[in-house]
Amino acid sequence: MSNNQLPSILNVRPLPSVDTMKIDTAVLDPITITQRQAVWQIPMNGILDGGSFVQLGLETAQGVTDAFLPVLTGIHACIDSVFLKIGSKVVASNVDYGHFQTAVRQLETPEHRAYVDMIKSGTCCDRWGQVGGLGRLAPRDLDYGTAQNAIATDNGAATTPLFIKPTDNTGTTALFSIPLSTLIPMMKSRQLPLFAIKESVYLEINFKTQNNTALQIGEMCCFPAAPGGSTAISISTVNTKFISDHLYYNDNSMAELQRQIYSENGLQYLYEDQITTNAQVPAFGAAGSQPIMREIAVSGRTCRNIIISDKQSGYNHQLCGQYVSNCNITNDEVNYRINDMRVFDRSLVSAPMKHDQLTLVADRPLRCPNQLYSYDVDVDKTVTPNAINQNSLYIGTIEGHALPNAAGVTTNADFRGISHYDGLDLTTGDKNVLGNGIKIGVKPIQMQKTYTRTPGLLQARDIRIFTNVERVMSIVNGVVSVSA
Repeated sequence: MSNNQLPSILNVRPLPSVDTMKIDTAVLDPITITQRQAVWQIPMNGILDGGSFVQLGLETAQGVTDAFLPVLTGIHACIDSVFLKIGSKVVASNVDYGHFQTAVRQLETPEHRAYVDMIKSGTCCDRWGQVGGLGRLAPRDLDYGTAQNAIATDNGAATTPLFIKPTDNTGTTALFSIPLSTLIPMMKSRQLPLFAIKESVYLEINFKTQNNTALQIGEMCCFPAAPGGSTAISISTVNTKFISDHLYYNDNSMAELQRQIYSENGLQYLYEDQITTNAQVPAFGAAGSQPIMREIAVSGRTCRNIIISDKQSGYNHQLCGQYVSNCNITNDEVNYRINDMRVFDRSLVSAPMKHDQLTLVADRPLRCPNQLYSYDVDVDKTVTPNAINQNSLYIGTIEGHALPNAAGVTTNADFRGISHYDGLDLTTGDKNVLGNGIKIGVKPIQMQKTYTRTPGLLQARDIRIFTNVERVMSIVNGVVSVSA
C-alpha cells in the first residue's frame, strides 16, 4: 500500500492540488480525570488533525517554590503512557512515554528545542556553548542571574527560567502544550476520518505520580539539594484540556472519502505504532565484562526501527530526574540477531559507530554535545579500563547542584554520558509503504550487549526498547479493525 492509495486529505503533507479547507476547534474537558489518568471522548466530526494538542500543568505543595521540571524532558515527565482507542480497540499507544520522548528530542535541532520546546514543553539545557578561559561547554538557555561574569568565569549559579517552573497555584502555574502527533506517533503522518467512523474515539493519558519521598524525586519534578518543603507534585486537573482541531474539505473530497470507506473493500490505512519492551540487567559483582542477551517481543511484526534507553536502576539525576540513558565510562559492545542472523559482523563499540546508527533511525543527525553522548571526550584511552582525566563541561552550579569540578569526579548532576541511546534502522526504503521494514519470524529479535563494568558502576540496569512497527487499520462501513 502506498501513500497514493490513501486519500490525500488523510496524509500529513501538502495536497496535490489546492482545496478549500475549514478548521473547527473544540476545547474539551476530560470525561474522567484523576491524578492517575485523563480520558477524553473526541467529537466525531470532520478529520482529526495531528496538530491538536493536550494542555497540561503541574502544581507543587502549598508554599513550595523551588521545584523545576527535569531539564531534558520537561512536562513530558508527568506522562507514563498514552493510548488512542476506537471503541474498545487500542489503535495506537506510547508506553514509557517520558523516556521515549527524552530520547527522540535529542534528534531535534538545538534551535527547535530551545526556542520551541522550552515554550511548549518546559525543557532547557538544550543550547550549549563555550564559556570561560578553559573553553568548557555550558548550557546557554539557563538564568545565570545578575552577575555579568557568572558564565564567563565558569562558576556561576544557574537556575532554570522562572516562567517554566510549576507553582502551588492553579492560576499561576506554568502551562504547556503537547501535540497529538507527539503523544501518538501515528498522527505524524496520518489524519483520522472521525466523521466516517461509527464507534467512539478516546484519547487516554496515564500520569506518573510523585509523592513526598526521596525515591520519587525526579519522576515529575526535580528539586535543589535541600528542598524547601514537600516534594509531592500533582497534576493541575483544572488546567488539563484537549484542544482538538477538526478539518473539513470541500464536499467532493469528503464525499469521495466516505464512498471509499463504505465500499466493499473499505479504506486500508497503513500507519506506524510503537511497542515497548522492558528488561533488566542484574548487578555485577566485580569489574570486568558482563555479556547479556535480551529478547525484543516483536515476533511476526514488520519492524522499521529500534531505539534503546539503558540506565542504572534507581539512578536519579539531580537535574534530569529519572529520564537519562547513561553509559559506562568505557564503551560497551552492542549487536542484534534478527531472523537467526547477526546484524553486524563485528559488534558496535565506539561511540561514533553507535551515534551513526541512531541518526539513521530518524534520518537526521543526533543533536547533542559529544560529552552528553559518551565519556570519550574526557577519558584517557591509553589505560584499560578508561579513566576520566579531564572535565570539558561547566563547573558551576545549576539549581543548587554542583557539577563536577575536577578530572575523574562524577556526581548525580554530571551531564556526561546521560544521553547515550542505541538505535537500529530496519527500513528497506525511504517511502511509507507496506513492507518498508524487516518482517520478524517466529523468533524474537535478540539484543546482545557486553557491558564493561568498572568500580562504582556495578549496579543493576533497566533497559527500555522502543520498536516502531507497521500496522494496518481497516475502516469498512464505518467499522474499524486493526492488525496485531
